[in-house]
Amino acid sequence: MSRLGAAFTTALVIVVGILTVLGLAVGEGLGNLSLIVQTRGLPVITDLFLQVVVVTIATTVIIGIINLLSVHISRITQRKGGWVYSVILVVSALAVMVITLLERAGVLTGRPSLSAILLETVQISIESALAGLVLFALVYGAFRLMRRRVTWWAMLFTLILIILLLGALPLPAVNGLASIRNWLLAVPVSAGARGILLGIALATVVAGVRILIGQDRSYRE
Repeated sequence: MSRLGAAFTTALVIVVGILTVLGLAVGEGLGNLSLIVQTRGLPVITDLFLQVVVVTIATTVIIGIINLLSVHISRITQRKGGWVYSVILVVSALAVMVITLLERAGVLTGRPSLSAILLETVQISIESALAGLVLFALVYGAFRLMRRRVTWWAMLFTLILIILLLGALPLPAVNGLASIRNWLLAVPVSAGARGILLGIALATVVAGVRILIGQDRSYRE
């Protein structure tokens, strides 16, 4: 019975995946294939599938928020360690939800909106502060590397870190380091980021192909 269910699930996923790919990838100018796709209404079916995915993701986010609030409310009622932070989280989350709902209902008006003010003054400030902590994490990491064992890779990491930090300073004495810093950001860093994005894209394609041909491990178990 389990094998029959796995086979049915695999067949269903393959059919849905192929229809979605055809509806998204096949456009005009492909002759009979484009005619078949358009006459069979595959774009409409594809839009329906995408809407189902969006609704499913939204439902998942709502479930995650409810689970998060329930966990922290349980910590508050049981007075576990750090329950004060749980109180702050629950109150903040409920306040933002209520403010957003009131703005959508037209009860709270004004420009800029209160939710936008909270986003710009609280969320962005906190994210900027956390991003600033990356500096101290990198410096401490370089210190630990050099203290544990001096290697060529540790020296290279420390040297690049020093160049990037000093090159970002608005001082006339470090103009040469600023040009080196800009080159590092424009060439090696950009190349590495593009390589990571290409790897993610290839991995996504491989995972999609494995699902379409029914070779995903979850379907075989």
